[in-house]
Amino acid sequence: MDILNFTRPIDEQANNHLGLETALAQSFKQVFADVFQEKIQNLLDYGSPQIGSPEVIERFSKQDGLVVLRRPISSDTLMRVIYANWASIASERGLGFLEFVMRLLWTDQWQIKRMWHPISSYASYPKYIVDQELPDHFLTSRIRITIDESVDLQEIIELSPIIRRLVPANIVVKVHAKAMDQDLGNTGIGVALIGQVFLVQDASEGIVNNSN
Repeated sequence: MDILNFTRPIDEQANNHLGLETALAQSFKQVFADVFQEKIQNLLDYGSPQIGSPEVIERFSKQDGLVVLRRPISSDTLMRVIYANWASIASERGLGFLEFVMRLLWTDQWQIKRMWHPISSYASYPKYIVDQELPDHFLTSRIRITIDESVDLQEIIELSPIIRRLVPANIVVKVHAKAMDQDLGNTGIGVALIGQVFLVQDASEGIVNNSN
């Protein structure tokens, strides 16, 4: 959105171009620009966040549960494109939008596969799911996203929970990072606990209770 001139009424006054009036007008404009102009401009851009400042884009991306990137160069542009497409397709969002986001983030370094399950073992679903279509198998609501080891692992861990929210509610997403050669589970974060044994000597024997 074009930057608005919030001090235009002052600029157009006939008596503010000489002497004290000029100094007061310039001081007011400087204070306004330093304190309020950016905030007010951001509020105006709330009507069209996709063309707003990086701060507006990030705020609305977080609000809608979309990808928030921390890349040094391309983050602003990618987030702007993702949000604009998210807002424009509305109820038509689906696996197509997921593929669109994945392509923007990691070009061709990923693969999405639909999961299948044998009809004969439907009572044990999803125990025997496979990632290829086979005879006597039914298509499930599960998909697996496999991401190459060339992709930054930390970024995968940060974005995998968000990627799961880009699909319809009936789709179950599993993110698999080749760099770890394992699924990232529900949170994408693994925790290791390390214990260390300490020998503690009980020296209380023989101590007289002198609380009285």
